[in-house]
Amino acid sequence: MSFALSLNAVSKSFGALHVLRGVDLRVPTGTVFGLVGPNGAGKTTLFSIISGYLRADQGSIEMFGQVIEKGRPPSWGRFGILPQDAALLPRSTIAEQLTLYAMLQGLTEDQAKQDCDRVLSAVQLAEVAPRKPTTLSHGMHKRVGIAQAFLGSPELVILDEPTAGLDPNAARSIRNWIRVLSESCTVIVSSHNLSEIEDLCDEVAILHQGTIVQQHTVSGVVAGAASLLIRPEREPTAKGLAAIDAMPFVIGVQWSSEGGRIAVEFNRDMAAPSVAARELISLMIELDLPFVELQIGKSLEERFIEQTNTPG
Repeated sequence: MSFALSLNAVSKSFGALHVLRGVDLRVPTGTVFGLVGPNGAGKTTLFSIISGYLRADQGSIEMFGQVIEKGRPPSWGRFGILPQDAALLPRSTIAEQLTLYAMLQGLTEDQAKQDCDRVLSAVQLAEVAPRKPTTLSHGMHKRVGIAQAFLGSPELVILDEPTAGLDPNAARSIRNWIRVLSESCTVIVSSHNLSEIEDLCDEVAILHQGTIVQQHTVSGVVAGAASLLIRPEREPTAKGLAAIDAMPFVIGVQWSSEGGRIAVEFNRDMAAPSVAARELISLMIELDLPFVELQIGKSLEERFIEQTNTPG
């Protein structure tokens, strides 16, 4: 397996404040990769080091085999980024700004103008090229920001909170653009919307207190918990819950009336998740308790809370 980005024991402190503590991270080439963590976990500092804006105190970073450090950023055209609070210049048109950014990626002026048209068309905003940022909606600003990150057809793109502050419809559109644009490169997405990460990403890493506490495929992180979540059509009876609890591999059952789900904890040494799910489905049919959803493992949000719910 090849890696677009490799971090080895990366540490960074600001005075007595230890922000990154030996971060090890591998981002496979060609994936949409999620990086999540609580506020203050060190994501912004990590992205600044990857971009070559900050120097790590210890450790090394390689992007497609090239060593990255302050004053030695990624090669032109190989890397793009949408910072969390990226702002557009109010007095210049969208086309003028994107053309400038494309030239900074190493394109000629003519190439930059063509690439400006390409990325705006990709997010269906070709018509805003002659307009100034003050005339755009918040959703349009986000789409222009994503477009600029893909100028020059970079091999690796970082998108920091690409859907923050958007309504559900606009956020869904942004995710669709990301899927399309990521077909030709590796994308790292950071977001506090964990259902978005679960839906969009192939692999995810959880950053907590300056270190990676877990990295796996999204399905691996979710299924790593020995639990099953089932959403029945109606509230189960006490007898039904007792029958589930009596299954030989089950170690706990809990009904949530608020969430409308039965949470089943099981012993992985006695039953693999797929076997436990199959046996539970058979019992639900036997109990004449129809269900509309069965989830193997926990949601990414639940796994995130488990991994980060420790004292600071």
